[in-house]
Amino acid sequence: MSLLKDIEPIKTKDFLKEKFKDYYKSADILLPPRFSSREWGFLNWGGGIMNRHVKFTTQNEVLDYLSRVAPAHSYHSVAYYEDPGKNTMFDKKWQGADLIFDLDADHLPEMEDVKKGKITFSQLMEFIREQTFRLVNDVLLGDFGLNEKDLLITFSGGRGYHVHVRTPAVLTLPSGARRELADYMTGKGLNSNQLLDDAGYTREVPVRGKGIERKNLGFEKLPNVNSKGWRGIIARHIHRILENIRELKEDERKKAIKSLGIVIDDSRFKKNNDELFNSLGKSFKKKLVRVALKEAAIYPDEPVTGDVHRLIRLPGSLHGGSGLRVTVLDSKKLEKFDPMKDAVVFGSKPVKIRSIVNHPVTMGNNIAKLTPESVVEVPEMAAIYFMARKWANLVLET
Repeated sequence: MSLLKDIEPIKTKDFLKEKFKDYYKSADILLPPRFSSREWGFLNWGGGIMNRHVKFTTQNEVLDYLSRVAPAHSYHSVAYYEDPGKNTMFDKKWQGADLIFDLDADHLPEMEDVKKGKITFSQLMEFIREQTFRLVNDVLLGDFGLNEKDLLITFSGGRGYHVHVRTPAVLTLPSGARRELADYMTGKGLNSNQLLDDAGYTREVPVRGKGIERKNLGFEKLPNVNSKGWRGIIARHIHRILENIRELKEDERKKAIKSLGIVIDDSRFKKNNDELFNSLGKSFKKKLVRVALKEAAIYPDEPVTGDVHRLIRLPGSLHGGSGLRVTVLDSKKLEKFDPMKDAVVFGSKPVKIRSIVNHPVTMGNNIAKLTPESVVEVPEMAAIYFMARKWANLVLET
C-alpha cells in the first residue's frame, strides 16, 4: 500500500496529461490575430523551465502541438515580432503589443478577508468578476469609447480575468503609458476635492479697498451620472450607495448610515439622491466620496499591463492549476459568468482521489468537498480540479 501511495503523485500527473490530451483532440482554440508573429510558450507537467521562443506558421501546427504534447499551461505573447522564434528580444524585433488588463483575485484588498475567514473564496471570485465587468463597461467601452470588437475578454482558468485591447491606437503605447492607464483605474493620485461639481452658490461680501465682491461659498454638488471619467464613476456609485440604503427597513437603514460614519435624518430620504447628497454637510459629502472611491477602484495587475513582452494564456486552452478552460466571454456573458459551471469541460464519471490537504477545500459552493486525510469518489470534473490544484492524488487500486 505504501508503495502505491508513493507513486500516486506520478500517476496523477499522467492522468491529468491524458485528460488534457483528450480535450485538445477536439478543443475549440481561439488563435490570436497575427499568431505567426507572436512568441509562444508552454509549461509541461514536470514543471521546470518554460519552453518558449516557439514560433508557429500555421493553425494546424498549433493544434497538432497541443493535442500531441498536452502542456499544462499554454501561452502566446501579447507582442508582435518580426521574428518571434529568435532567442532574444532584441533579435525578435518588437513591432507592437496588445494592451492587457489582468485582474486577479489575489490582488484584491478583500483577499485579506478570505485569509481571516470573513468571506469565502467564491465571494472573492464574484468581486473580481464584478470588477472586470466594470472595467469593460464603465471604463473601456464607456470612458475610453472603445468598440467591443476591439476587446477580447477571457476567464483566465485560474483566479481572474484577462482583457485584451487590440485597437491599433494602443499597439505601440510604451510601458509607462500602459502603467498610467492601470493607475487610473485604481484611482491612484486622485484629488477627491475635484470629484464634485461647484454648486455655484455665491454671496456679496465687502472687500477693503475694492468695495463689494461676489464670493463663492464653496458648496459642492453631485456630478451628473453621465459625466466622463471618475466624476461620473463616483456619481454612479454614490447613487447606488444611497439607493441601497433607501431600500432598507428603518432600523437597518440607520445601521448602514452609521457604518458610513455619516448622519442623515430619515426625512431626507424623501428627496431624490441628488437632492439628498447635495443637502449634506461638507464633511459627510467627503466621507461618501471616499466610500464610493474605494468601491469603484479597479485593480489590474500593473506589471502585466506595463509589460510589452508578456506571455498571456491562450484562449480555449486548459489551466494546469485548475483543469478549467480559459474561456472567451463578451460583456453580456461576463455579467452572469460562473467559472465553476461555465469553464468546466470534464464530465461526471466517478474518480477516486486521496486528499493531501491539511484543511477542508471545496470546488465551487456545492460541487465537491475534500477533508484532510480522506479518500473520496467525486465527479471527474472535481477530481481533475482538486488534483490540478495539488490538493489530491489519484488513488491507485490494488
